Amino acid sequence: MKITIKDIAKETGLSTATVSKYLNNIKIQENNRKLIEDAIQRLGYHPNRSAQMLRSKKTRTIGVLISDLGNYFWGPVIGTVSHYFTSRQYTVITCSYNFDKEREKAVIQDIISQNFEGLVMLPFDNQDYYYHLLQEAGIPVVVLDQLPVMRQKYPVDCVLSDNHGGSALLAEHLFQNGHRNIYILNHSKYSYTIETRVQTVLDIYRQHGIKLSQSPSDDAPIIFSETQSVIFQNKQRLQKILESDSPPTAIFFTNYLAAMGGLSAINSVSLNVPDDISLVCFDYDPLFRAMHTSMTCVAQDLTSIGNTACEILLRRICGDYSNFPCTEFVNVQFHSGKSVRNLYAGQKTLHHKTSKPVSTP
Repeated sequence: MKITIKDIAKETGLSTATVSKYLNNIKIQENNRKLIEDAIQRLGYHPNRSAQMLRSKKTRTIGVLISDLGNYFWGPVIGTVSHYFTSRQYTVITCSYNFDKEREKAVIQDIISQNFEGLVMLPFDNQDYYYHLLQEAGIPVVVLDQLPVMRQKYPVDCVLSDNHGGSALLAEHLFQNGHRNIYILNHSKYSYTIETRVQTVLDIYRQHGIKLSQSPSDDAPIIFSETQSVIFQNKQRLQKILESDSPPTAIFFTNYLAAMGGLSAINSVSLNVPDDISLVCFDYDPLFRAMHTSMTCVAQDLTSIGNTACEILLRRICGDYSNFPCTEFVNVQFHSGKSVRNLYAGQKTLHHKTSKPVSTP
């Protein structure tokens, strides 16, 4: 026999209106929510989503928009968003536009025409403001990994890692181990996250009375593009630096793509880590586990980023804009590997555990 919301109401002693509110993600009392969820599990109730959508004119569809679907790094975020919303009877669709801004606009227009209920967006860069097209169509958006430069004109919710705090931990680790000549790899153009990481390293060394010989404008910027292309550009850049007359004692990789290219360059010139060159990276990649010398790095909590974005997005879908726009910074985790040589014989290195949230610039 098919179970209906009337059966759920009878089982719980609640009204069908209350059960209907729960099924349509309208906030109800916590004790009623628990009663309904327990009854659904006991009775094996499966809602008729097609009928619900026809009545409410809602599609119960959530989108994830990413520039490069082949970029495995963001897989945990996509997986978290998918699990969060599918467990709440939404359909989650992941879309990509392969760094093509015209294609991105077309994808967004498709999302609007199909009446998605919300979108989690990983923008191309901090210049990307196409999210406002969705907002104007009444579709809530949460932006990840960037603070769009147009957010004053087009306010939007954002979730990012603590780029400042994590970079400060790595810079201090290098400094306390005696490294005064370091090179920062990957000065990406139009990226809030990369710019913050680079500037933080420069600021930490400046606070110690050391002006690093480079600045973010020393090299032509690497503009985000196809993954393998970025890795190759980073390899070429670092190989040139390592073969110069005064190579650095340490390299700061600003993200995992910089690390992939940098490690390839180090292998090409046959340097040993950390005896010949020290390394730190803002990102933790599973490939680092395969390294003979473990990488010192900070890891982004991609699951927490995904969950935080989902919680914000669901509030917006339910009409709660009480704290709009909000910007959340998620702590990172410091991993003290063996890729940094202590240039002070016998001196103890610093060990940090977690970063602290920083306020929006």
